[in-house]
Amino acid sequence: MKYTTSLPACAVLLLAGLAGCHKVEQVSGPPEVPSDAQMKKIHYMTSADGPQGRKNFTQLWEAKTCGDLETAMRWNRPPNVAGGSFGQHMTYLTNSVPADLADNSEVFLMATIEKGDPLVAGGEVWLLKMKDGSLVQAAETADFLTKQEAQTAGVPNQAALSKPNKPGRAFCAHAVYQGLRGKDPMQTEKKIPLFSVMYAIDRDK
Repeated sequence: MKYTTSLPACAVLLLAGLAGCHKVEQVSGPPEVPSDAQMKKIHYMTSADGPQGRKNFTQLWEAKTCGDLETAMRWNRPPNVAGGSFGQHMTYLTNSVPADLADNSEVFLMATIEKGDPLVAGGEVWLLKMKDGSLVQAAETADFLTKQEAQTAGVPNQAALSKPNKPGRAFCAHAVYQGLRGKDPMQTEKKIPLFSVMYAIDRDK
């Protein structure tokens, strides 16, 4: 069954933000990066030298697990270093969504797929369960989904999203928080956190 929600306003805001921002870096103390042991676990992922010769992981779809993608993201975007397209600090949501999370916050989201469906206007929408049991909704518009799929076109056995509609799959994404604008299908009057997805993967764990 297709979702009737097209989320056009969210997509416009997100695309406008990407087009109008430039990269900056503001560091609050030493970068909070993963441990050496965590980094060794993702040695198989492709990296390349970035600014000042600091390597960055460049092919995120290679991550075998959501945990590995989180490690790569925490290296690329330490939580205490502002940067990226929005010039923001990345907020890592691996357990729950804080009640005081500001709208338009840039986040790394980790959850479990409850349900996945195509959007009427193209793209995908997911109902996700956080580690604390709470539900959130995430949507990736056709533009971002097409760009994501193009990155692995012609690469054998490599895909960011492989079984995105299968309940129980681990789901992790780079996204922007849109506030309490999502819908809980079990409680239609209840609003839940909604995220506009810029990049996502699903894995066994």
